[in-house]
Parts: sequence; C-alpha cells; structure tokens
Amino acid sequence: MKKNLFKILNERKIFKLVLGLGNQSEENIVSNVEIYAKAGCDMFDINASEEAINAVYKGIEKAGKNKEDFLLCISTGISGDAHINKAEIIKSKCSGCSACVNVCPQDAIILLDDGYPFVQKEKCIGCKKCKCKAISFFENESDFDEAFRLAEKYNLDCIEIHLSSKKVPYDLLKSLIKKSKTPLSFCLDRKYYSNEKMKKIINKIKKWCGSSEFIIQADGVPMSGGENTFSSTLQAVSTAHLISDFTDYILISGGTNEKTSELAKICGIKYNGISVGSYARNLIKDKSPEEAVLLAKKLVDTCKE
Repeated sequence: MKKNLFKILNERKIFKLVLGLGNQSEENIVSNVEIYAKAGCDMFDINASEEAINAVYKGIEKAGKNKEDFLLCISTGISGDAHINKAEIIKSKCSGCSACVNVCPQDAIILLDDGYPFVQKEKCIGCKKCKCKAISFFENESDFDEAFRLAEKYNLDCIEIHLSSKKVPYDLLKSLIKKSKTPLSFCLDRKYYSNEKMKKIINKIKKWCGSSEFIIQADGVPMSGGENTFSSTLQAVSTAHLISDFTDYILISGGTNEKTSELAKICGIKYNGISVGSYARNLIKDKSPEEAVLLAKKLVDTCKE
C-alpha cells in the first residue's frame, strides 16, 4: 500500500525525474524510467496521457521494481505557459542548414530525405532551443478533465499545474483546485511574477485548497538544465528561497543539477526535494545501461542528501 504523498515529504527529501510535459515518446519514457527506477528515483513526472502512465509502469517493470514503491505525477499547463509549447518547421523559410537538428536535446527534429528538418511532435517538449526564423511554436492545449480522470483511474499521487502566464487565470485556477480529488502541485517561475505576485498566488491557492497540503515547484528557469554548475541552478534555488516563508512543501526545479542541493544547504533553504529534467535525461543519453545507472544514482543520491 502506498504512503501518503505528504507523509513521505515530511519524512525525507525526494528526487523527482521530470520526463517533460510535452514528451509523448513511449520509448523515451520507458528507457529513462528504467534507469532512474534502478537508481533510486522517488517520483516520475509525465504528460497527462494513458500512454505515458503505462510507459512509466513498463519502465518500472523492466527495472525489476514494484510500481507501488514509486510516486507518479502527471503535468498540465495553462495557456501561456512555456511547458505546453510544440515546435513546427515553416518549410518556406527553411534553408536546410540542420542547425535545429543538432541543438535539439530530445532528438525530436530529424532530417527527411528531401534535406529539410521535420519535428517529431511526440518527442518535442517546447524548450525553444531550436529557435530560428523557420521555426514557429504553438500551444498543445491541456485537457484538465482528462488529467483528473486519469489521476482517479490510476490512483495517482499528484497532478501538477504549470502556472506561468502574463495574466493569472484565477477563476480557472480556483475551479481546478475545487474539482481535483488528487493532491496538487503548482509550478511557478519568475518570468512574469514578482516576489509579491508569487506570494499572492500561493496565498490564494492555500485559501482555495483549505489547507497547506499542496506542493509548489519552484521553477528557476524552465527547461534550462545542461551544465553542472552553481550558476545554472542559481535561479532555481533563489526561487525556492523567495517562497519558503509562505508555503510548506517545495520542490526545487528549473536548471537543477548535482550542485542544487549543495547550494540550497549553503543558503539554508527549506525544501522537500529536487525535480530534475533536462540535466537528468542528458546525463544518461547514449551511455551503456551500466554506466547510465551509475551516473543516475550519483545524481539521485546527491539531490537527496
């Protein structure tokens, strides 16, 4: 039987592997979950689809583990949030230079036989590292009702709402909170929100939830993970510091790496775990299974110290 999410967060720090809100590649999800399940990961974060949920279960099974021993979070995003973007090629503007193919961290862009790139939308996470005049981005609209249905059907541990837009849709946010029977996590970053605005949002969430049993994912710079440096994770730790006085459960995210926990300790920040996406996935890319598990375990152990 699963432990309550907040009971676990009260007992120890957790490591959450973020597989990408837009990542619909079953192969990618299965392979990453298998490695990180072996490495001691606590929670997996995926897009809100039946296919993604089953891919996580398949990866856990391949790792020889029990799915009941892991937490599972599905992510959604409001309009305007960076996490729900998808890229597409405007062929008439494309020179065929293939620069976008080389920079895509998800291997979502491939060259076709005619020499022009093509975006495999099931792999695209909207990170915008492929920006150029021949690429446009569109929103892959979230189906909140489907997320709630899946969470109840599979008895999932958490639904995460990525909440970063120029104008906060308070009416929508309130209705989602009232509708959900599953614990909620809210992903906030400072692209549009000042310190006081973040405090206001969190206090409204607390009021509508009727308790402090929700998670705030403090997102430094979304989808920015890459280098294993203090500067890369600085904004993530800074965001966690800003909100630590007015929320009870914090996961640090956005540019996180092996330096995140060390910097958080130096700054004396209260937090409940670390969510790692881009850095964690890139760390094990193209590695042998044995090396991948060793690298992943080092990252997981460091983040949970």
